[in-house]
Parts: sequence; structure tokens; C-alpha cells
Amino acid sequence: MSDELSDELVDAGSTSNGGVPQVVKTLSILSIVGNSVWALIMLIFTLWFLGASSSLGRMMPAGMGEMMGIVIIILLLMLALNVVGLIAAIKLGKGQKSSFILYAIVTGIWGLLMLLSGFQGSILALLCAVSSIGFIVAFGMQLKNMPD
Repeated sequence: MSDELSDELVDAGSTSNGGVPQVVKTLSILSIVGNSVWALIMLIFTLWFLGASSSLGRMMPAGMGEMMGIVIIILLLMLALNVVGLIAAIKLGKGQKSSFILYAIVTGIWGLLMLLSGFQGSILALLCAVSSIGFIVAFGMQLKNMPD
């Protein structure tokens, strides 16, 4: 049983033709998918808020317009975090070890923001925060296996 498990672990850590371990490529693809989905969600919410603020502009009290502007700015900042995380994940998938620092910073900020919003009762935000931190740890553990 332990021989089969060790063989699977060796296969999972093996490198492909480019010298990048298969685990790093898999983590990179999963991170790209996650960042793309979140970026799409943020873009949809931003466009929805822009449409709602323009169509309901005359009916909203004066303070609501400023609040909508703040929400749109926050959504655009979150979108920018996802795009930078997406770029860093692509570079990690290609074997660029130096992009781990960028990935860790951006994903760490994203994870902390999700963790803070998750404490208000959102299970989805807590799961996203834990998975983001897990991706940072997983990429960090694979750095020693990546080519220089």
C-alpha cells in the first residue's frame, strides 16, 4: 500500500518536458480558472452597478450616488487584484519562479479580504479565503522542484 502511495507521489511531483512539475501546472490551471471566474463575477457586478446607478440616478437620494461610486471603485480594485493574480498564475505555470512573490502578495490580499468578509457570515467567502491561502502554501511547497 505504501509503495503505491509513494509511486503516486513521485508521479505527481515529476516534471514534464519543460522542466516544470506537473503539480505546478495543475495548480496554475486551477488558479487561472478561479481567478477568471472571480474576475468575471466582479466585472458583471461592476457593470450591473453602473447600469443601476445610471437608470435609478434620479430616484436615489444624494448620498446613494456617492456610495455607488465607492462600491464601483472597490469592485474595480478587486477586479485588478484578480487580473494581476491571473498573470502571476500564468507565469508560474510557465515555470517562472520569481512570479511566486507577486502571486503570494496578490492572492494573500485577496484571501485576507475574503476572510474579513467571511467573518460576517458568508461561508463561500471563508471557503475562498482558505483555498486562496492553500494555493499560496501549495505553490510555495513546489518552489524547490521548479527550475531556476
